[in-house]
Amino acid sequence: MKKILFIAITTLALTLSLFADLTLPTLFTDHMVLQREQPVPVWGTADPSSTITVEFAGQKKTTPVDADGKWRTDLDPMPASSEPRSLQVSGFKSQVSVSDVLVGEVWLCSGQSNMEWSMKKSSGDPAAIAAANHPLIRLYKTPKVFSRTPNDKINAAWTECTPATVTEFSAVAYYFGRKLQQELDVPIGLLQSAWGGTRIEPWTPPCGFEGFDSLADIREKINPMPALDSNPKNDRQFPTAIYNGMIHAHIPFAIKGAIWYQGESNHREGMLYVDKTAALLKGWRTLWGYDFPYYLVQIAPFQYGQEDPTVLAEFWEAQTKIVKRIPNTGMAVVSDATTLNNIHPPNKEVPGTRLALLALDNTYGKDIVSTGPTFKKMKKPLFGGNTLKIVFDSAEGLTTRDGKAPDFFEIVGEDGIFKPAQAVVNGNSIILSSSEIAKPVAMRFAWNKLATPNLMNAAGLPAPAFRAGEAPEPKAPQLTSIPKMKGFKIVYQLNIPTACGYANSAPKYSVDNSANAGSFKQIAYLLELQKTGGEILYAFASMDAFTNDVKQIAVPTVASGARFMQKISNLTVRSNVNGINEVTHSDGGNIEFWPGNYGAQNGNTIEGATDSIYDFGDTGSDKIPGYGCMQVHNWKAKQTVFAFNKWNSTGEMGIGNSQGKTRDWTFTNNGGSYTLRRLTVLTK
Repeated sequence: MKKILFIAITTLALTLSLFADLTLPTLFTDHMVLQREQPVPVWGTADPSSTITVEFAGQKKTTPVDADGKWRTDLDPMPASSEPRSLQVSGFKSQVSVSDVLVGEVWLCSGQSNMEWSMKKSSGDPAAIAAANHPLIRLYKTPKVFSRTPNDKINAAWTECTPATVTEFSAVAYYFGRKLQQELDVPIGLLQSAWGGTRIEPWTPPCGFEGFDSLADIREKINPMPALDSNPKNDRQFPTAIYNGMIHAHIPFAIKGAIWYQGESNHREGMLYVDKTAALLKGWRTLWGYDFPYYLVQIAPFQYGQEDPTVLAEFWEAQTKIVKRIPNTGMAVVSDATTLNNIHPPNKEVPGTRLALLALDNTYGKDIVSTGPTFKKMKKPLFGGNTLKIVFDSAEGLTTRDGKAPDFFEIVGEDGIFKPAQAVVNGNSIILSSSEIAKPVAMRFAWNKLATPNLMNAAGLPAPAFRAGEAPEPKAPQLTSIPKMKGFKIVYQLNIPTACGYANSAPKYSVDNSANAGSFKQIAYLLELQKTGGEILYAFASMDAFTNDVKQIAVPTVASGARFMQKISNLTVRSNVNGINEVTHSDGGNIEFWPGNYGAQNGNTIEGATDSIYDFGDTGSDKIPGYGCMQVHNWKAKQTVFAFNKWNSTGEMGIGNSQGKTRDWTFTNNGGSYTLRRLTVLTK
């Protein structure tokens, strides 16, 4: 009998040990703010099969705990309240009480360093910090954590906004929240989740990447999620890693919307950033369960080393495209509040306040102006002439902040060369002209990484960069002449754009003689690259024909069916780049032409290639369309002759071996550093 009793007691103890104590997510702490006027999820863990009771503001909700020990119930929508109240949650064995709970507006504040930038680091903020006694503004700062798998717990807590607590808090988020609180007169909860230097991909949940052909390479990376390499600098940039560590645990906490200040780490990607933002928002909105508003800051002008001055302008254009393509979004422009030698403009009150204007106008229905002048249309003279008329929306009181003529406007004629334009304000329009251009056909505004234009509306809000019309391609430098080119005929010539997009559409060749190419026994490639003020660097490579299909010797696309990872015969190489091995009729050549993703594994067992580094011996994957590559190698010399990669973004290209982690220019994202990017395909 004693033995049976002992077994029963032991079994009961083991059973009780399996029961979990009642817990709430770490967002549910004293001083929290709950979102007004929408359902408020409350969830956690407790003993399986028990019942949980949640009480707040006169509401009483009960819900069962499932077999996995998880539970959730939703409080009914509530009006705003500044009255501190307690949230009571009781279960089978315990009770949790959260005190000083307010009801108001909750916003997620995310991004990289300019969102993370604290009040104490920002200009003019000692006085602002001293005055930051706002008992109705509550702050939550998510610790910086990345993870291979989703984290359910975060070690942080809500605090009242005081000079002591705001010092290390996001300045952009604080000024955003302060403006909202002043205008709405309700409690404000600011949920900071930001990390300097991070790209957009690690903030995106796995489900966000689904459905985007241009992001197929990322889906392949995370399905399945690999082990991280124990290098924090690299691991935090891995797709989904920061979502797992800093966002997942906050879902489904009720928020009104999100503000976002990020892009410096992705700024070379042009229009691909639109897809990546769409993926981020698709993921976040899907998991939260509703299409909340999202307001972003257009990143500020900055030098970015010797980079082509138009790369940043093309990124600004992509950020503008986000607002046009994705519903319930808006963009704050800060080109008038920047420091060109500092990637972190110290004035954070401007972006924070302008984000708040977007929310007050579009989310809360206030009758205010929240954006600067935005391009509406371009008008050309009916009967010719030397002017262009640019019409704006949100342009009441169109003027300049310094009283001078509008600056940073350029126009272009039939020669394709942009010239500075004289700009005159005419109501809600600008009239553009130049004594150097008799017949302008297109224009651009603020199309330079250092542009700080003076154009604004009566509300003092600046205009974003934009361009309009079809600018002709400027006449390219004369094709490099090499004796070994004798007898070859040009079949294709491509001026490679900074944003390729070949994952979705075929290249637009400036020369396409493929219909008249006829038969051929040899194929040659000439890649020419030039940086501003530098000499034209080139690599010429000819070889015996590896296909008789003229469409397959061009840039590999899905439609062409070009998929070549093989050795080639009679490789001849000429180049003016130091270190390139010039060979004639060598049997040491191989090519890697692929329209999709590829891995570092040496699938064709090319002598000297490795399985761990992207080099002259890699392996294609079935993810097509995808990353894309067009590479010619001299495997005997363990050398890349030239490479052109990355169809879904700013191209990557180079002559010779790249330095760093790869040898074939994969992952270098360097295409925007060249002003001349020309590929010529020839046959004989």
